[in-house]
This record gives sequence, structure tokens and C-alpha cells, in this order.
Amino acid sequence: MASKLPSHVEYVVIGGGIIGLSIAYHLTRLGHRDVLLLERDQLTCGTTWHAAGLVTQLRANET
Repeated sequence: MASKLPSHVEYVVIGGGIIGLSIAYHLTRLGHRDVLLLERDQLTCGTTWHAAGLVTQLRANET
């Protein structure tokens, strides 16, 4: 483990794939600064094909 984990955080996102990274990104865009992202290896290295299939379904409606 590269560093010690904090004893308290407001948000914990488990997984550094496209969905986990998107959630962490959007939490910070909403002004939340106490966000911890946990990944067991390198970011996006364990991303599955399931996550990629959800991306187009999660777009905001532009109308």
C-alpha cells in the first residue's frame, strides 16, 4: 500500500474503472472534496467490458 488510509472520509468510491472514476470526478465537480478512490492496482487496469456498455446509457438528455 502506497500510503495510509484516512480514518474518516465523506465518500469512498471502490474501483478505478470508468464508472468509479466518473463518480469520483462528478462528486468533486459538485464541490465534494472529501472523496477517496480505492483501486487495487493501476487505474482502469481492471475495467470490464460491462462498464463500457453502460456509458452511452448514462448520458444526460439534451432536450
